[in-house]
Amino acid sequence: MRMREHVTGRLYDLWAKFYDYTFGALVRRRQRTALRQLRTRAGDRVLDLGVGTGITLQHYPRNVRVVGMDLSAGMLEKAADKVRKRGLNHCQLVQCDAMRPPFADHSFDHVMITHVISVVSDPTKLLYWARRMVKPGGRIVILNHFMSSHVLIAWFERVLNPMFVKIGWRSDLSLEECLQGDAADLHVQYRFKLSWIDFWQIVVLADRPGPRAPDAAAEDMQQPPSTRLAVEGH
Repeated sequence: MRMREHVTGRLYDLWAKFYDYTFGALVRRRQRTALRQLRTRAGDRVLDLGVGTGITLQHYPRNVRVVGMDLSAGMLEKAADKVRKRGLNHCQLVQCDAMRPPFADHSFDHVMITHVISVVSDPTKLLYWARRMVKPGGRIVILNHFMSSHVLIAWFERVLNPMFVKIGWRSDLSLEECLQGDAADLHVQYRFKLSWIDFWQIVVLADRPGPRAPDAAAEDMQQPPSTRLAVEGH
């Protein structure tokens, strides 16, 4: 069962009302750990793809520039409130669809993807765009649940997936599925959990060694130039 962005956006508008006190409270420590894997340097630009209510924003160093992007207006309203109250002047927010990001190629030094890859309709396309937006040598860091390699647990995740889709995410998505097709030029540098029983894992991706492969799908997936924005234009 696939996710659908127009449905997901409405679901997360509702989730925004209590997200910080439910799911958000469970993943704060993992988010801080995931952010450290970016290994940012002063002056770097980071895309926080699926910034949600902005829980991650306060943990970025003040010497980097952060663009928080999300589909849900309700989530971004909560994130904007955090930006104002905490004086996070190094952060800005953009509402748009992760399947059609309005940024030019190589706009960011790194891309952070927190609990998003299992809520979009096409995970490989999401990673395709992330790879195009990040500069050569940059990192893509994912914090997410992926389907277990344990046969019995994976069976339950598949069976329960229709229920989870109704509340906004997939439980049957494997990392291997995400790295096929348009995302095949990415490889896993390393991946880990905070504990062996953790439900979520942190995955660090980068281009495969050697020159970038041609973007065969670029012509079909490219948006009109007028809609493509460099970060500096914001």
